Amino acid sequence: MKARKLALALAAASCLAAGAAAACPVCYGDAGGEVIEGTRMSVAFLGGLVYLVLGGGAGMVFAVRRRARRTLDPHHGMKLVQDDSGRAEPATPEERDA
Repeated sequence: MKARKLALALAAASCLAAGAAAACPVCYGDAGGEVIEGTRMSVAFLGGLVYLVLGGGAGMVFAVRRRARRTLDPHHGMKLVQDDSGRAEPATPEERDA
């Protein structure tokens, strides 16, 4: 019986508070209100944040990929010189400068 009275009291209170909820600019459709402007700015900010995070992730993937390619290539940036047998060897500093 006590729970029933509590439920009835909550239902009555929510019905009485409905007028206060209907008084906000969003409910009345005021397109120039501060609440609407704040909502628009927050949507724009969160949309930009998503693209910023995705762009950062893509940039990191490309940076790691480039670094991995450099690590795999043992002669990156080196000049190779063929000897008489046709084998390529790294150039000495004198041969590199020539």
